[in-house]
Amino acid sequence: MLILLVLLAAILANSMTKQPVSRDEHMYCTAAVLLARGQAIYRDFAYPAQLPYHPLLLGTLCRALHTEHYLLVGRLLSAFCDMAVVVLILAIYRRAFDNHRLAGQWLGLAGAVLYAFNPLVDYAAGYAWNHNVVIACVVLSFWVFARTGFRPAPPFWRIAAMGALLTFATGMRVTTALVVVVFLAAVLAAAGGSIYNRIRTALPFAVASLLVLAWPLWIVMQAPKAAWLNLVEIPALYGRWLHEIGLVFNKAGLTIDCLKTPGYLALLIVAGYSIAVAVRRRASLGDASRRNLLLAGGVVVCFCLIAFIPPTMWHQYWAVPVPFLVIVCAYPMAALRQAAQKPDGRRSFRIACAVTFSCATLAILTNLTVLRRLPAVIVPEYWTPVMLHRTAVDIAGRVGEPKLVLTLGPLYALEGGSDIYPELASGSIVYRAADAMSAEDRAITPTVGPATLKDLLNRKPPSAAILGVEPSYLSFLEEPLLQALDPAWPRHSREDGLQVYVRP
Repeated sequence: MLILLVLLAAILANSMTKQPVSRDEHMYCTAAVLLARGQAIYRDFAYPAQLPYHPLLLGTLCRALHTEHYLLVGRLLSAFCDMAVVVLILAIYRRAFDNHRLAGQWLGLAGAVLYAFNPLVDYAAGYAWNHNVVIACVVLSFWVFARTGFRPAPPFWRIAAMGALLTFATGMRVTTALVVVVFLAAVLAAAGGSIYNRIRTALPFAVASLLVLAWPLWIVMQAPKAAWLNLVEIPALYGRWLHEIGLVFNKAGLTIDCLKTPGYLALLIVAGYSIAVAVRRRASLGDASRRNLLLAGGVVVCFCLIAFIPPTMWHQYWAVPVPFLVIVCAYPMAALRQAAQKPDGRRSFRIACAVTFSCATLAILTNLTVLRRLPAVIVPEYWTPVMLHRTAVDIAGRVGEPKLVLTLGPLYALEGGSDIYPELASGSIVYRAADAMSAEDRAITPTVGPATLKDLLNRKPPSAAILGVEPSYLSFLEEPLLQALDPAWPRHSREDGLQVYVRP
């Protein structure tokens, strides 16, 4: 269908045109490269706040494709997962509407529009982060749950698939463990019968979860102290540093600002109307629809709580509940369609359709940038990842052996075939807070901060340095790099703002 193709093309265009490259993308992609080269995550380089499945997935893809376009692979993976979410939303609606597939198709497309044009989704989706993969895993798990019949007994592979997908997502973002608990509770409740029957039904879920969790646990056990520092202490120090310089949002204020944007308000109106319908017509919801609705609602609540867990809150956290708010709307709408054979039910369904399509139109009109980006799909030479790779190759041509590059933007070195300092593998993220750590902890991680950078460079002098990676308000972070260089090194200023210093 044309509308679906436009949405998928818009997702690809959004991902490929996002500028500038974020520091988190440098961290995620660099971890994938170093992991693929055989280095041990946490022990040989820092990977703060996250579990290791996302770099494992990215590194595996890059090795399988025999490519050094690391950012391109990372962004294409995120775009593909975002496209999968749109297709799954449409599939969930069509299944919820059962025999009324045409109504489900059009309302599903409206739901997909509310998702794709949501300003927070538009902002967060498409980066080479782990958000999109996590969301896709949870939505796919919901799709499996919605397709599973629990009477007399569900196929064990479906229950196992849910456990594996959700644990895989948890192995990227540890807070997703709360969602695993919600799904497990839903499986136990849906199984019904005796305690023995419930446990037997949920057993494949638990076994698959443990199998998928084995590798991250093994990684943590290889370097428990380094893992603890990366997962707990470094994020706390980094959060404290952000608070000290005022680069944080008030959590309540940011939440209100996100939810009151027109595109988000449009979705909340549809969701609120749907919930009111579900409460008023709860007797007309079948058992399967009721448990699916409760699970989707539970996931929404769970992701809203997760947004408040980290020491700092960012806009992208409020993109995560969006697909599940859209899914929540499916089941009350389907119940209205079932009741539309009666005169009063027909009127209620028409009102619901009017509300949904009006809000979808509002979401489009308030975020027309999504459509304006579409031509970018046909000009890949101007895609952000392609231009970064071109820049990296050009810089690498100027650098002599051993091609060791000092920079807070490691992809500018790695994509050109140069090497980086593992101590700066996460860019400026750990670098900012590293000096607040003890010398022993910096050695365990390993990391380096502005005050300890010169000692590292004395031991391993660089062949070149790439500056201008940080935005102007954080340019002071790069001053220690510049001060550590020999003033005689020639500087090459680039049109993109990068400053390249090369050892003569």
